[in-house]
Amino acid sequence: MSFGGGPSGFNAIRALVDSSADFRAVADKDWAAAAGLIVKKLLIAAGQTGESLIALRAAVGEEIFEAQLKSLSHHQAKLLAKRLDKSVADLEVSTARAAIGHIRTLLAAAPAAEEKAVEPEAGITETDPSTDETRTVTQAPADDTPPESPNPYFGRKSFRTG
Repeated sequence: MSFGGGPSGFNAIRALVDSSADFRAVADKDWAAAAGLIVKKLLIAAGQTGESLIALRAAVGEEIFEAQLKSLSHHQAKLLAKRLDKSVADLEVSTARAAIGHIRTLLAAAPAAEEKAVEPEAGITETDPSTDETRTVTQAPADDTPPESPNPYFGRKSFRTG
């Protein structure tokens, strides 16, 4: 958006950043605050994916990203969590803190899922002596415990009274 025929907002910011050596009066915390405004705008904007938010967090740093994530209202955090995970239950994002916790879980799980996809399947290698064939037998995990909820308040234990 340009007022009075000047440069666009993006070009104005680019010009300020390019000539930041000339503006020594602008402290680093002021540059961080300006970056925070843009990060917050991106967090509440539609069309964000887990990958784009991970890239945004890497670009601006953990501190600025987390500060803006914490500053989201309940409604904004809930909408962001629902945009990132359409199958999330309303109970899991019923408060701002729960929704932000779910968002953090989604953003932390994305790199772990990529690493698992790259690793070969673990299993037992067996050799059949009659045919000299080698095959890999995969085994299901023996852990029968249900996965933990991202928020410790949600679960059957939280409703016990005695």
